[in-house]
Amino acid sequence: MFLLKMGARRQINSFLRNNVDVLLSHLSQLTRLDLNELETGAHGDTVNNLFMKLDPLNFLHIRQNMIRHLIRKRILEHARLLDDYYMIALDATGLFHRHHPHCQHCLISKSKSGAILYSHNVLEAKLITESGLALSVASEHIENANGDAYDLSKEKEKQDCELKAFKRLAPKIKDAFPQLKICLLMDSLYAAQSVMDICKEYGWAFIVCFKEGSIPSVYEEFEHLLPLQTENYCTWETKTVKQQIHWTTDIEYQKHTLHLVRCVDHYKTAKEPTNEYKKFLYITNVKPTIATVRSIANGAGRQRWKIENQGFNMQKNGGYNLEHVYSENENAAKCLYECLQIAHTINQLIEKGSLIGDLLKKYGSIKNLTQRLGEAFRFIKIEKADIAALLEKPFQIRLQQDSS
Repeated sequence: MFLLKMGARRQINSFLRNNVDVLLSHLSQLTRLDLNELETGAHGDTVNNLFMKLDPLNFLHIRQNMIRHLIRKRILEHARLLDDYYMIALDATGLFHRHHPHCQHCLISKSKSGAILYSHNVLEAKLITESGLALSVASEHIENANGDAYDLSKEKEKQDCELKAFKRLAPKIKDAFPQLKICLLMDSLYAAQSVMDICKEYGWAFIVCFKEGSIPSVYEEFEHLLPLQTENYCTWETKTVKQQIHWTTDIEYQKHTLHLVRCVDHYKTAKEPTNEYKKFLYITNVKPTIATVRSIANGAGRQRWKIENQGFNMQKNGGYNLEHVYSENENAAKCLYECLQIAHTINQLIEKGSLIGDLLKKYGSIKNLTQRLGEAFRFIKIEKADIAALLEKPFQIRLQQDSS
């Protein structure tokens, strides 16, 4: 369902109605089950009933094993920056909301019109690369722990939130990748001592998109040190932008040593500069140098947006239909969410691999190619002998290394 971007469970049932013999033949080869053991593909409701009983952690372990395999095979070596760190972006996104409860763990809020909304959000950790990959390594659902009705009039009562979810997510990442050199890329919400404490305990680097008001004392120290550290400056330019980077080092905050980088992009036309500019601030525990500061500001700091674009936006609008309620059962919905992440990882490796270059030229887009693949799965029978013949000669599939 997710690999072929069907967008809803009912599409499985429609998919199973045509040319069942060919479909079962392919399922037999994929699952390595005897064809006589397969009567039909599973109905969408059958899958839902099964997923109601399964632990979503089993699916999480599958996708983490996939990432471990890619790392051990050195397929993601090109993704390493700043002394060989893998960049893992953190961010939360909404899955869906409605005007009546989905389950006992819904987050509850008020809309601008005053209506009560029941929603489900999730905190994601995705390994990102400059070439455009956003591979999910772990997830933590943001949900209320108890089933009591939340009284919005009780201001002191707190619901679950991103920072609380991060405290639960961090051990999952550490347990799954205990030796991995990780640099977390986060937004200004994570400029908090509790987050820095966890990163220090686990030996992780971090780069946080910083706002002046996030930690006022740190920003004041930055402005004070800036004229004293005049050597911490560099500039470079292209045809469209001139970039000025200042940084200060060794700012003490709550037993942490922080460094702050300010990058100002002055935009210009091919002939002359304009008055347009944009300022970026980053706080990090990786000490910048003249050799690494551009990697912090550009190669790492600005890569965080890929979790939004190649991650959430693609899963919501690229055929996976992330915001669709795939199941009314809470446990089944989490299992299906994990399956979506597994499928997205596989599809990214296919779409950015060298195997389909000519096919993309032929069919015009990934969407068209996916539709063709689904139809081929049902209507073009491939025998085991044909597959064996294809695999007789060794071959390689290379990942595209550029963002285009």
